[in-house]
Amino acid sequence: MRARSGASGAAQDDTAVIQVWLGGGPSQFETFDPKPDAPVEFRGPYGAIQTCHPGILACETMPKTAQVLDKAALIRSVAHTTNGHFVGAHWNSTGYIGTNNASSHPSSGSLTSLFKGANRPGLPAYVLLSEEQTRNPEIGTITGSAYLGAQHSPFTILQSSFDWNFQPAAIAAATGNLKLADDVTIDRVDDRRALLSRLDQFQRATDASRKVFGGDQFTDHALDIVTSGAARNAFDLSQESDATRDLYGRNRWGQFALLSRRLVEAGVSFVTINTAPDSLSWDWHRNIVNDDRPADGSDGPSRGMQITGPPLDQMVSALITDIYDRGLDKKVMVVVWGEFGRTPRVNKTGGRDHWGNLMSILMFGGGLQVGQVIGESTPNGEIPSKRPVHPTEVLATMYRHLGLNPDGHTVNRAGRPIPVLPEGRPIPELI
Repeated sequence: MRARSGASGAAQDDTAVIQVWLGGGPSQFETFDPKPDAPVEFRGPYGAIQTCHPGILACETMPKTAQVLDKAALIRSVAHTTNGHFVGAHWNSTGYIGTNNASSHPSSGSLTSLFKGANRPGLPAYVLLSEEQTRNPEIGTITGSAYLGAQHSPFTILQSSFDWNFQPAAIAAATGNLKLADDVTIDRVDDRRALLSRLDQFQRATDASRKVFGGDQFTDHALDIVTSGAARNAFDLSQESDATRDLYGRNRWGQFALLSRRLVEAGVSFVTINTAPDSLSWDWHRNIVNDDRPADGSDGPSRGMQITGPPLDQMVSALITDIYDRGLDKKVMVVVWGEFGRTPRVNKTGGRDHWGNLMSILMFGGGLQVGQVIGESTPNGEIPSKRPVHPTEVLATMYRHLGLNPDGHTVNRAGRPIPVLPEGRPIPELI
């Protein structure tokens, strides 16, 4: 697979992706496809503002991002055919429709771990920065490795979903094992590495069927991580200036976005920022605005765009600004999306429901042709009216940047070859 990807003409070395996952389904109306001329039951409670694209509007809840959209590509016509959280999330994360609330295919991050690995020794290939799950635990599996196994699961950092403040202790706890024990020297590690290698060779030599898989490559990778210090440095936000930390926002999403930039700059190949692993932050059935009603009858953290809008706006605009200012816009591609959009008509309780027929997403960096809007939606925001884009086209664009061949395949536990993508080619307007 790695050899075949070399013939694709795509970048292979030192490229990375940051995926900002808005689990639950962000509203296209309240983000990047407002409809100020539609009837009030469609346009919703917020106004529209002019972006730095002449004639292109964004919702008033995204003022900072609106002013840097010349460095991004806005796609207003992404569509698929499901309104189910798990099915849609699985589709957008893996390229395959989910069917039974258990992830059947590896995520894009896990595929990156398998076929590309980390860009630098001593770093994990795939990192997941996520809120803790309080409900709907099956949805979180869409960011996992499925049949690829634990070695391609993400290195995961969690934050409490009930505290907007960033929690540095959680990072310290999760990264505490990224160093040698105090009484272990590099010489002792080398002795242990040699012993493990001999034991592994002995085990495979004595297995007549040759079915025992040697774990030495994963052991070597783990030892590289704990001995190099590169991972510990990458996760250390204290090395950033106060001005940079303020740029991103001193909350859990903002600091996760800054951490993701540090990680890909250091050599991690794929980072997912999961802002809502159980969908509550964006699943606005009852409230587009904050009126202190609980979401879905629970005490979950979803309170509409007045709550989730400002930190999203700040983190996305900061990522755009920082990545271009630091000259990372060829190396790092950022994709901002969720599993679907929201219904065109506001429902009777003042919310919007699931809508797979249309969503708006942002893509920037990665050497993409930015400063453009791809696709259009109908006047009331029901469906694409021009240039519909399928999720597999988005994934194929990401894979091209990473050097993964979408025509390749993985092998599941039954030994069956599974195509990396069932369909889809990179979005030509972007490349």
